[in-house]
Amino acid sequence: MSKRTLLAFVLWAAIAACACADEISLFGSPSRGMAGAGIALMRNPAEQMYLNPAAVAYVRGVRFGLGNLNMDTEGATLRQISDTVTIGQKGVVDLADAARIVRTFGEKEKVQAVLNADFGLVFNGVAVTAGAVGDFRLYPNPQLQRWARGESNDLTGAQGDIYGIVAFSLPDITVGARLSAGGEQSEIAVGARVRVLRVFYTHYFADQNDLSSGNAGSRAVELGTADYLDKRGTAVDAGIIWKPNRDVPLSYALVVENLIEPNIEFPFTAPNTLQTPGALQSTVKPLKRAIHAGVAMEGALGITYVTDWVDITNNTGKRELRFGAEKRLPGGLAIRAGYGTKNGWAIGGEIFGINIAIAQKFPLQVSRSLTF
Repeated sequence: MSKRTLLAFVLWAAIAACACADEISLFGSPSRGMAGAGIALMRNPAEQMYLNPAAVAYVRGVRFGLGNLNMDTEGATLRQISDTVTIGQKGVVDLADAARIVRTFGEKEKVQAVLNADFGLVFNGVAVTAGAVGDFRLYPNPQLQRWARGESNDLTGAQGDIYGIVAFSLPDITVGARLSAGGEQSEIAVGARVRVLRVFYTHYFADQNDLSSGNAGSRAVELGTADYLDKRGTAVDAGIIWKPNRDVPLSYALVVENLIEPNIEFPFTAPNTLQTPGALQSTVKPLKRAIHAGVAMEGALGITYVTDWVDITNNTGKRELRFGAEKRLPGGLAIRAGYGTKNGWAIGGEIFGINIAIAQKFPLQVSRSLTF
């Protein structure tokens, strides 16, 4: 198959997929075009180290830049969210916008936006970076959904809850090394990432009174009189990459996200809870330990295949098998495809260093996910 024919086929497939794709990603991680798989893939260690800290052991020279820039949405498009939501102090949603946001998306069962970004300096097996991940969610209750859809004029009992958690890593320090693994050709890379964290939590709601009178919205009872809660902690991630034979394109990987969990918890009231003094509260722990394993190999025709088993113990409720493939082409081009048992299909590519992907639903990224 000629390069021109292959590119034409890929373009046709991309157009067909866009017609039924729910999400589109630009400038994100290469793994996004493979349904999130790739913790054992060492195509670009400076990018892969955000998934697996052991990958930093393969970085040579000095690199500086922005990487791992992603935004995922569910229940609404990026344009709809950016036109509606104002991010206020410390990265949390502005209280003054709470009721307006609830009214705008009231017909949805759930709206979610997840953002993450990292940047910093990487040099010869050591990285000093800064990063952030934010998870924002809206839960309209059934009464609000019926009203917003025009199925009812009665707002009695209507309520929508907005949650936001933002975690800043200031900084992340990642160190890795390559070691002999019992034979001349066998090699193992180990890495660890220390994350100095500051995490913010907020929860606003709008009830029938706010929605009917045009009020801004209200703070949930766990916030008291504050707009947000703020906790600090330290987490440690660990990773391993094993190559049985350096001359054979086959590698295995293991990542333990939050091997040392940060002591960060927040009081929490569930969606559609009556927000009165004494309301039943639980706690939310946004950063939990998760174990991931993966394998990558290059097969016939120069196609690289990857498989990941994410959240093996299901400690974060995100357990999934992910499968992906990548074909490198001349001229700085690549095509990718993948499937996840929980989030469905994805296809993507690379054009002169820019990663593009479309997916049925993008999975949360290994080492950069929040749980609540």
